Amino acid sequence: MKIYSPLLRLFGLGGLSNPDKGFQYSSTIGTATQSGINVSDEQALRVSAVWSCVHLIAQSVANLPLNVYELTPTGRRQITERDPLVDLLKLSPNRFMKPRDFRLHMTTQLALWNNAYAVIEWSGERPVSITPLRPNRMVPYINDDNDIEYHYSTSGGVVVYSKKSILHLKGVGSDGIVGFDRLSFARESLGLAVSAEVFAAKQFANGGNGGGGFLMFDQFLTDKQRKAAHEMYSGMNETAYNANQLWILEGGVKYEPSKLPPDTMQMVETRKMQIGEIARFFGVPEVLLGTSSGASSWPASFEQQVLSFLTFTLQSYLDEWESALLDSLVPAGRKNRIVFDHDTTGFIRTDSQAKAAYLSTLVQNGLVSRNEGRRLLNLPEVPGGDELTVQVNMTELDKLSTVGDDAQ
Repeated sequence: MKIYSPLLRLFGLGGLSNPDKGFQYSSTIGTATQSGINVSDEQALRVSAVWSCVHLIAQSVANLPLNVYELTPTGRRQITERDPLVDLLKLSPNRFMKPRDFRLHMTTQLALWNNAYAVIEWSGERPVSITPLRPNRMVPYINDDNDIEYHYSTSGGVVVYSKKSILHLKGVGSDGIVGFDRLSFARESLGLAVSAEVFAAKQFANGGNGGGGFLMFDQFLTDKQRKAAHEMYSGMNETAYNANQLWILEGGVKYEPSKLPPDTMQMVETRKMQIGEIARFFGVPEVLLGTSSGASSWPASFEQQVLSFLTFTLQSYLDEWESALLDSLVPAGRKNRIVFDHDTTGFIRTDSQAKAAYLSTLVQNGLVSRNEGRRLLNLPEVPGGDELTVQVNMTELDKLSTVGDDAQ
């Protein structure tokens, strides 16, 4: 199984499930496509829809504040003092990157390949560094002890990491060990998109002439005449320089192009359709990619659009980040006391009316204090603003029972 499984996957064969032991693969298909285009990862990113999907997801996730909380008998408390977890996520994940760079890079990997890896350096039970690795060089491996190892290819050979040394973000998969390679499963859609793009570019480059055609003579030619005709007219289908050249056809010669016009091939519709195909692979609504084809089925207001994108696209990324950080960075003795949580309230900060209504509801119903609301607006605290209040003249909760007596 260890020998033949990689060979089967190399030629696009085999099932979706990985073997019980040995290397665990994220892809089951190769780079060749039925369109005749070999789509590499770099080529995929040159497709504007792929770039837009990845950019939108990665930027959105990296822009959200990621906070660390400690569970206490009275609820959870945000950790703001110096702590190994806060230092990594808020100050410096490694010596090369800012915190936002790290999360942007890892989320880009997760969006493209459905897997993202980072090596963790430890000082005792304290994580001191997390540095991204290249997912195309990493292969999870289940050893004979039924433990997960991570085999990483470098210029000096293969480096084997234990599970404790790797932060692994993964998307949907069939076994929970490794996520399916999104680009591999999207190769056919990407190949068609690239093929349509190449065809359109050649159409413009050749002045609308896609090349190919027939020279028709009204009599049979000798071998010498065929050779002469080929040498004389072979440049009719080559480059943009010749596309608008005036050709003189003598002796009853007629030229008939063999190409199908772009409107017959429905090139515009094909390219629009491929945007939707690619968007579905990434779970991004078409309207967010600058196309209006999906606008009629999308919420009308901006706030509803943003919340729908958060709910149906970004939430799975946020949940994976939070669970992976807890599993990989928190020592066993702290796992039941630590919570990672993204602050998604910033998603409505561009809509001042919606945010004002949201904060007012929280404050007036005693869910947050006025100072907590002011902190969300980056405003300084005010004296007496730490008490929870409700709408009855903004009365403090512990004095609510006396309101009726005072009114009498």
